[in-house]
Amino acid sequence: MWLAPEFGVAGVRCSWKKNDRQNRIVIDDFQPPRHAVRARASEYLVGPAPQRFLSVMRCWGSSVVVLTLFSQGDGPVKRKKGFTLIELLVVIAIIAILIALLLPAVQQAREAARRSTCKNNLKQLGIALHNYHDSHRTFPPNGVGGTTENTGGRYNQNWLAWSGFAMLLPYVDQAPVYNKIDFNYRWDRNIAGNANNTMARTRIPTFQCPSDPGSSAFYTANLSPNSYGLSSGPGADWSMRRTNPGFATLRKGSMVRDLTDGASNTIVASELRIGLNTGQWDPTVRPREPYYRVTGAGRLQHANNENGRVWRATPAHITQINAYYANCLSRYDSGSGWNGSSDEQGRFWASGRVYWGPWFTTLIGPNAGPSCDTDNSVTNMSVKEPSSYHVGGVHALLGDGAVKFVSENIDQAIWIGAGSARGGESLGEW
Repeated sequence: MWLAPEFGVAGVRCSWKKNDRQNRIVIDDFQPPRHAVRARASEYLVGPAPQRFLSVMRCWGSSVVVLTLFSQGDGPVKRKKGFTLIELLVVIAIIAILIALLLPAVQQAREAARRSTCKNNLKQLGIALHNYHDSHRTFPPNGVGGTTENTGGRYNQNWLAWSGFAMLLPYVDQAPVYNKIDFNYRWDRNIAGNANNTMARTRIPTFQCPSDPGSSAFYTANLSPNSYGLSSGPGADWSMRRTNPGFATLRKGSMVRDLTDGASNTIVASELRIGLNTGQWDPTVRPREPYYRVTGAGRLQHANNENGRVWRATPAHITQINAYYANCLSRYDSGSGWNGSSDEQGRFWASGRVYWGPWFTTLIGPNAGPSCDTDNSVTNMSVKEPSSYHVGGVHALLGDGAVKFVSENIDQAIWIGAGSARGGESLGEW
């Protein structure tokens, strides 16, 4: 395209190249006037050179006019609006990077909120325990029951007992539920017109840790799970009464004066992961299953006091405890000792039943592995440790109402001593 015609002066031509996307004006063979002498801003002197120079100026003037029209959108080279494919991919990549950076932070913030709620639940339980003690001059026992069976026989305190958490209902704003329970009858059935089983299936928010996925799993199964338990300390037998070295005992609760190691040095409650209720043997899921029952592993007993059911923080006792626990898990992994039950921990807050019941021992450490007992017999109950879905440890409620986060790497001897209410251990800071 010619922007200006030839002006009759050799060596001057002005043209616009269509394939030049920068809209550059090309001046071919332009030579500055050799004889021009600038006298003023608007005047050039001497011979034919001024005529040639004026031709060039006309060429430039035509070019400026055309470019101005193009820049106003009237020209044929107007650029289309939008993103190129590369630009779009870059934007998507930036968004993906931002999501990858922000999502973990959001998840951590949500877990921090859930963890705070879980800690607050234990604080509420601590207040409830002390209010119960003020009213009854004792703390609630691990399990309690009446003497009436639905068939007229003896009430089975081991299998059908109400848990200590049922005793705390009036102190966690659940008095209407408590008032409808007849404690002379078992918890798992509505008998003689009572509403025991109906009340036992009532979901109690204070009893559930929001970080535990088992809470929602059991809720959909019409169960009422419990994420917490009372401490039996370093005692391998849940059925021990006053001889229990820990805080909670069966059918008879402890008193403040029984915490001779000091209330601030004694664990009274902690977390228990709710089972997933698979009911199937599968060693590949052991890290996430909180409870097993096996046979043939023997009893966790020694030859000394309390028929070998009370353990101390001595090297000899710790060696025996760890050997038993390793044998218990080994039998489960091989499938040779699994007796058909697992994942039942925490199914009901109301149940004082051995493996459903909300209680624990302090023998091997929090989050050390799944809990394990040797058979259905109460006297063979063994290792049932606190556990949680929090990273690094569990929350523990102390006798003075304080809640502290206990590392899963705590020294085993200190852990045993912290669970003992009357062992005389010197713990220091832990």
